[in-house]
Amino acid sequence: MTNNALPRGFEDLAEFVPDWLHATEIERNRFRVAQPLAELKRFYNAMMPRLDGISSFLNDFPLHAMPRDCANLLELALMTMEVAPAVEYYNNPDVPESVEYEKFDILPVRQKYTVVESNPNTNE
Repeated sequence: MTNNALPRGFEDLAEFVPDWLHATEIERNRFRVAQPLAELKRFYNAMMPRLDGISSFLNDFPLHAMPRDCANLLELALMTMEVAPAVEYYNNPDVPESVEYEKFDILPVRQKYTVVESNPNTNE
């Protein structure tokens, strides 16, 4: 299995791997702000219709033993949550009329999932 794999049934999202995979909120925020709005909208439009299916699929995997391909899918979903306000509310990669991005500190939070090496139920 490669680190860029996605589970079966989610191959249509492969175009976003590995660029849109970020394990922390700090990384996701930094990536979002650096993207043109058109790219955020393209990602958002591809991901939003898939979120219910992604959530249902990931429910079968424990957070303490997440296979890498499933963790990739989770990270795409988390990135969608990061991108959604930029597309839905701000129409801007950053929050307009707010503190400059460079001055804004996101406190690090421990990752809530642990990646394991293999998953016999997916396409590894």
